[in-house]
Amino acid sequence: MFNNNSVLNVLLSTILLMSVILNATACYIILLKVKKKEITHLFIASISFTNMLESVVGFIPQIVTSDKLLLERTPLCISSGFAVFCFAVTSITHLAILSSIRTAVIKYPFFYYETCKKVWFKTTLIIICYLYGFIWATFPLIGWSKYEVDLDKKRCSLDWKLTKSDSLSYFAAILVFCNIMPCLVISTMLYTSRKLISERKARKANQSQSHQESLDILENDYLKVCLFSAIAFFITWAPYAVIGILTIIKIVIPTQLVTAAAMFAKLSTITNVIINCFIIKSFKNQVFDLRFIKYIRSINKKVAKVHPKISISIS
Repeated sequence: MFNNNSVLNVLLSTILLMSVILNATACYIILLKVKKKEITHLFIASISFTNMLESVVGFIPQIVTSDKLLLERTPLCISSGFAVFCFAVTSITHLAILSSIRTAVIKYPFFYYETCKKVWFKTTLIIICYLYGFIWATFPLIGWSKYEVDLDKKRCSLDWKLTKSDSLSYFAAILVFCNIMPCLVISTMLYTSRKLISERKARKANQSQSHQESLDILENDYLKVCLFSAIAFFITWAPYAVIGILTIIKIVIPTQLVTAAAMFAKLSTITNVIINCFIIKSFKNQVFDLRFIKYIRSINKKVAKVHPKISISIS
């Protein structure tokens, strides 16, 4: 199926459209509709902005060139590979720092309210995320490994075939600093948060029942969103990473599997925003409050009145 260029174009265009609409909606609501913006709001907006850029800059060149195989590295191909890798690392860095922030909310609430609300602190953390992704994506441009035509010759990616001698050391470095380390941070923060919530529940008799219930809901929401977003990111990128590792150890992978894994990885630009925004009740209420959504719902109501359901009575 993935050898059919028209089918591939439709899938890419669908993911691109959904990613742009969902992430743009999330940015609009968080930045313009949410009155009291916490640091978690800004991080989620930044993740949505990053995923939207990844979709536009990464997908469009592949859609444009999908009717032919890439036989050599072109400037457009390299730029696309750089953007996708840069924004992917930026996204996982966002998730790692965001999980730390959410743990700080639970463990050090006074530090959170005194420090994390300051503009310089918010700005610094977000800049660090983008800088971290930019630095790791820049190394192949300045000589440490390189961007090469991907295994299925449909896009530029990392040098999985090790055509350059130092590519293996680069892969080892990004495995540690862009995958294992963020994974350890997220896992540690999740464990710490879960443990803190359990301990706090054990002491709930010392607090009013209503206060404790609202606290439990807030903490469990933080924990659920952080857990699901991390799992979704790693699951969507895992097949492509596994294929890359198998290629490094000289195992031949069918090009159809490479294309399918790359397509699956692109779903991360949608899953991030769905988990961080659209599964949260307060955010969904903001979506339903948008004029366009209200207009669509009003049309549906009018249609329902004009064409009511026909009830069949059995005598």
